[in-house]
Amino acid sequence: MNNKVIIGVIVVALLVVTGFVVKSNKATNAPPAPTMNITSQITSEPTSQATASSQTTQEQNTITLDSSGFSPKSLTIKAGDKVTWVNKSGADASINSSPHPTHTDYPPLNLDAFSDGRTLSLTFEKSGTYGYHNHLNPSQFGTIVVE
Repeated sequence: MNNKVIIGVIVVALLVVTGFVVKSNKATNAPPAPTMNITSQITSEPTSQATASSQTTQEQNTITLDSSGFSPKSLTIKAGDKVTWVNKSGADASINSSPHPTHTDYPPLNLDAFSDGRTLSLTFEKSGTYGYHNHLNPSQFGTIVVE
């Protein structure tokens, strides 16, 4: 064989081996795939004051919206407690204060739209009785009583 052909074959073989080594080295030293932490909570609080509620209280202050309406329809809490609405209705919803459609009774309760699977929260600082409804389906309504 010709020396030029032998040298050419050796060079090509070295390039192939070098490429394989570099590629396998990159695969073993590759950083782990990034992970994403997506939360599905939308929070709307009229004050920046932190609330000192226990986990048990927070679980009790959850209102679920499903296709038949809010559950529980009426919730009694203490001033400074946070209420969380969970949308399990299969559709978009919009939490707004009564009366429909003006939403004027308690403007901080005009939390607006949230999609299925999402949550909205509001801390109630003042005692009183607050009516609310799903603006997209006004037949769904509830009441928060703050003591």
